[in-house]
Amino acid sequence: MRIMGPGAPNRSGVDAPEIRNAKCAKERLLGQQAKLRLEDLLKQDVRVEDSGVRDRYGRPLVWVRLPNGETAGEVLLRDGYAARWRPGQQVSWCE
Repeated sequence: MRIMGPGAPNRSGVDAPEIRNAKCAKERLLGQQAKLRLEDLLKQDVRVEDSGVRDRYGRPLVWVRLPNGETAGEVLLRDGYAARWRPGQQVSWCE
């Protein structure tokens, strides 16, 4: 699965830093922090909403809805663990 923030599948969403394929130590560290934050959010009574769309790797694009109605993607954006994503956009976590 690939979580989404606000927006429409394959048109807008969130991009989080990589851990395994990080381009620098800063990105790897941010990726590990983002993973821990997401794990913390998933301890809540979440609801997974499938968009019915898959990304180019075949992963279902989903919204992870928190009890307060926010998505996990929105929280990651607000907390600085993700960036807004649009098609063709590259986020540099190493700058």
